Amino acid sequence: MNAMKTVLAAAGMALLLSGVVAATSATARDLSFRVLLDGKPIGSHDFRITEQDAKKVIESSASFDVSLFFVPVFSYRHSNTEVWRDGCLIQIDAETDSNGKQFRVEGRKETSAYRIGTNAGASAYPGDCLMSFAYWDRQIVQQNRLLNAQTGEIIEVDIEPLGEAILELDGRDIAADGYRIRAAAHDVDITVWYRRSDGRWVSLESRLKNGRLMRYLPADSRLLASASSSGRSEGR
Repeated sequence: MNAMKTVLAAAGMALLLSGVVAATSATARDLSFRVLLDGKPIGSHDFRITEQDAKKVIESSASFDVSLFFVPVFSYRHSNTEVWRDGCLIQIDAETDSNGKQFRVEGRKETSAYRIGTNAGASAYPGDCLMSFAYWDRQIVQQNRLLNAQTGEIIEVDIEPLGEAILELDGRDIAADGYRIRAAAHDVDITVWYRRSDGRWVSLESRLKNGRLMRYLPADSRLLASASSSGRSEGR
């Protein structure tokens, strides 16, 4: 299950950031995924993306439970709130319980660096723009390093375009562009799919270190609805 923590790096939900989102002028949309392990459902991963002016607040929660012969062997709970401005992460607050092991990540954008605090202490990383494993934003496929929201690590990644494929999702054939994200030193091997018509994230799969296959599939058919202006902005 070691690679599972990286697959979930884009999560966010637990904390309320007062003053960031004004309900009167913000717009929000939801992304909900069913999560399967070797074809069997193990939980869900839900996102809410709220936009106001140049800011986005991404709140999400993940909940997984794996059993073997009806005996629980693994549980995972992750919640995180991320704040973005102009396509860059500016704030993150995340909590994770991975089978009883606790993780905490707090990060802030400073003048020309990011300060990331974890259970192990605080570190500063130079840079004007950093992205997490934010699968909801297709711009991540242009990056060569991404922030792991569970551990607070900055991970060097290789991203390979896979071209177009037809995915069968919720009984529909969806033309999608695929990208493979790899970081061998961190057991990362993820393929993420974006609908070709508007760049919206529609699916994900990851080969875990133990050889098992994790997949994200849409939980709500509205995720596959016709292209919208919000979808086009996500895939800019």
